[in-house]
Amino acid sequence: MKKRIKKRLSFLLLTLLGFSTACEKQKNGEPPTAMYGTPHVNIWVGGKVTDKTGTPIPGIEVRQPNSSYKAQTGDDGCYELPGQLFSIETTADILFTDTDGPSNGGEFAAQSVPVEFTEADRVSEAEGWCGGSFARIGVDVTLEEDAQE
Repeated sequence: MKKRIKKRLSFLLLTLLGFSTACEKQKNGEPPTAMYGTPHVNIWVGGKVTDKTGTPIPGIEVRQPNSSYKAQTGDDGCYELPGQLFSIETTADILFTDTDGPSNGGEFAAQSVPVEFTEADRVSEAEGWCGGSFARIGVDVTLEEDAQE
């Protein structure tokens, strides 16, 4: 019986402690702000996709694996991909995939490119759960033709 009461009191105390630490007091006297979420940073990657001769490749899918963020190269081979990194990640793997087959000038093998973000890439400061925004331009990729042709 004592063990059960002790367990319930501990649970109640930890619950109250959790709620009280999830809210921080505002410096300007406003009510506390609830802070629930996942630490993350916003990212943006841009560049150009070409073949080995330097010809731009349109219609290449550019995406961040395990997320819903994706883009497609335009007629000039250029792309702009927004995304997010969680927790303490500093590197995003960007996957380039030929999804339309030979209609863009050939069939190209998929390629994954790691893009590391540093303080030099920061474009906005941290606020709340967001650790800020980072952008990297000039992430150009040369795709090889798929050997399975």
